Amino acid sequence: MITLLTLATAIAGSTTGPATAGATDDFADVRTDPAGAHVALGRDGTWREAPHHSGGGGGSGTPEACPRRWQLASGNVELRKTPTGEYRTIPIETPQPGPEYRVYHVWCTDGAGEHYLGSAWLRAQQFGVDPRVLAQRAVRDLPYPAASVGANPAGRGLTGLESWFWVAGYSGAPITDTVTEFGFSVTVEATPMAVSWDFGDGTTAKGAGLGTPPPGRSTVTHTFEVRRPTPIRVRALLRLAVRWRLGAGPWQDLDPVLRTAILDYPVIESRAALVPDR
Repeated sequence: MITLLTLATAIAGSTTGPATAGATDDFADVRTDPAGAHVALGRDGTWREAPHHSGGGGGSGTPEACPRRWQLASGNVELRKTPTGEYRTIPIETPQPGPEYRVYHVWCTDGAGEHYLGSAWLRAQQFGVDPRVLAQRAVRDLPYPAASVGANPAGRGLTGLESWFWVAGYSGAPITDTVTEFGFSVTVEATPMAVSWDFGDGTTAKGAGLGTPPPGRSTVTHTFEVRRPTPIRVRALLRLAVRWRLGAGPWQDLDPVLRTAILDYPVIESRAALVPDR
């Protein structure tokens, strides 16, 4: 087993009869223990109910229930038994309740072996999986570019001369990724919403954006007035708006992400001098 979770039904009193094809009542029709059934995810990608001790609670330890297995369907289909004892797929009658639902085939194991109970539309949350948590993890793993700060003049700045800055290595395009787990696809997207600049001499700037490299004049400029004995650290703080969605469902917001690009920039003093005419 890969992981062990607690599957808690949202129905206070679930039924103990066979599953109804197309059921969506949070396992009410697949005989989930109202007190919560322990469910483990197997290496084959199916969920299995862990053994229960007999006695109380209406769980799989009672005579009228049996350990169940939830198998993710290959599509929006249910199973139909053929005269030869095999199963074929047919379109599931009940429409998809929402984008977060997938079809699972429900199997039961008893003394006579494993038999098919029915198929149901189920949500990741019903297996103890929170898609929002998957999205937050995907945000942490997004392929954020290794951005830095570019400058002109390159190499060093001069007092009294305007320096141009920009974020190098990142165009500002949305950063997206999609992860698929437990049969569910979660898409995350991070887009710049604000950039704050700190020029290291007590001066800051907001609203100037990412800046632009030469040959044009950048939207981020600064003139240093005093030379420094050590390089000045110029920082661009990027604030990224983040959103996620489950499948083709609506977008939902997550907390913004902060990323910093830096440049250690020497600043020397420029002096005017008279040069003999030759």
